[in-house]
Amino acid sequence: MQSLESEEKIKNENPLKKWVIILGVIAFLGICSTVYLAFFAKPVYNAEFIKAEYEKQTLNMELDSLMAAHEQIKAQYGELSEQLSEKDSIINANADEIKKLIASQADYRKIKKQLERLQKISQEYVAEMDRLYTENRELKEENTQVKESLSKSEQKNAEIQKNNEELNEKIQTASVIVAYNFASQVVYEKKNGVEVITDRASKAKRFKISCVLGENTLREAGAVNIYCRISLPGDGRVLCQGKGDAYSFMYNGEKLQYTMKSTVNYTGKSEKVNLVWNLKDDDKAVKGTYVAQVYSDEGFLGETMFTLK
Repeated sequence: MQSLESEEKIKNENPLKKWVIILGVIAFLGICSTVYLAFFAKPVYNAEFIKAEYEKQTLNMELDSLMAAHEQIKAQYGELSEQLSEKDSIINANADEIKKLIASQADYRKIKKQLERLQKISQEYVAEMDRLYTENRELKEENTQVKESLSKSEQKNAEIQKNNEELNEKIQTASVIVAYNFASQVVYEKKNGVEVITDRASKAKRFKISCVLGENTLREAGAVNIYCRISLPGDGRVLCQGKGDAYSFMYNGEKLQYTMKSTVNYTGKSEKVNLVWNLKDDDKAVKGTYVAQVYSDEGFLGETMFTLK
């Protein structure tokens, strides 16, 4: 009877012992795990974390350095960089992609390859910019040379034109007809036809004006019109054959009436010109000083005066 009770007691005590053993094993494993994490796992985890952070910072620094250099190149070349705006957009897009990869802690080797690719694109950008700069500089130098050449050519042409104008002016001046030996006579005619010079207004019947056209071999041969205007004493009225354009000529843009006209076939040699004004039978000369002015189509030649008593 007693042995049956002992066996029953032992059976009741065995489950408790079993759970104690299980809990002890779990506790032991927990302690072992804690000890492992404390002394072994944590240092490994810290090392991996530090390494990842270091790689992240290194990649960020490389990217920032590359983009800073790129911006400096753009600033250095100024407006010229606008010609490579498409490649600049590609560089910025790649930089943004790399930043996202770094932030997401993507594979270091993948990011490194992306950086290397970006560096290559950046180098191509710099090479292209240098080429554009060189071409632009050469073009500017060429334009400067062309402008200088044109300026020199224009200056030379201006000098040539000025010299030609001066030469033409000299030739025109030199080719102008000049006159000298201006003389005037008042005459009347005897019954036998002989002319007699007089200074008496009552006897005056003809005014004779003469001059000599000077020699000028530079002037082309041809007809030359010579005009004479005789101004009366006192009021200065001009003796005229008639009114209208048929009895006028132009001088300094002004239309002048003439007293006498003679057309001379000028050959370049000196030649005497005579101009005669015949008083009408019912005309009487007035007393005083008369002024006879002589012109050609080119301008004023000279004058002479005579006085009647």
